[in-house]
Amino acid sequence: MRKKELIILCILVIVLVCIVLYVNRDKSNKNYVYIPNNEVLVIENALPLSDQVGSTFSRSNGKSNIYYKFKIKSNADKKCNYKILLSTNHGKKFLDDRYIKVLLSDKDDKVLKEYKTDSVKLVTGLKKYNDKYIVHSGKIGKKSTDEFILRMWVSDASVYDDKLIFDGKLSIYSY
Repeated sequence: MRKKELIILCILVIVLVCIVLYVNRDKSNKNYVYIPNNEVLVIENALPLSDQVGSTFSRSNGKSNIYYKFKIKSNADKKCNYKILLSTNHGKKFLDDRYIKVLLSDKDDKVLKEYKTDSVKLVTGLKKYNDKYIVHSGKIGKKSTDEFILRMWVSDASVYDDKLIFDGKLSIYSY
């Protein structure tokens, strides 16, 4: 009888250890950095702008559809690397990505370092990751929040067409 109890106890311990390892493995592989409101970006009926005008617009200028303030949050127990990604829609009713300009700054409106050399960039000039454009790569502290200001406008090199819109969505890849 003692031998049976010992075997059953060993099996229970092994099962319990497997469950604990599975739960911990699942947690370590999750991406904990996210955008709380899952921002959708739309530029419609916007006249083409020069870089000087587009890069200085704010909500107070009245063109709120080119000025996006957003946050990313981390629930991780350690620092995480992340990429802010932009996916865009294509087709007959959408503006070509090569006419969309972007500028990213921090919450205090200081331009981020990768934008300082060019000041503004065409969306198509951004590096790509899995068919999405990389707007920014960085690190975020454990259980913290970072804020950004993204300006997007139609380049003055495009021809105005009030029937076309730009439609994109921000997402986060963390590792």
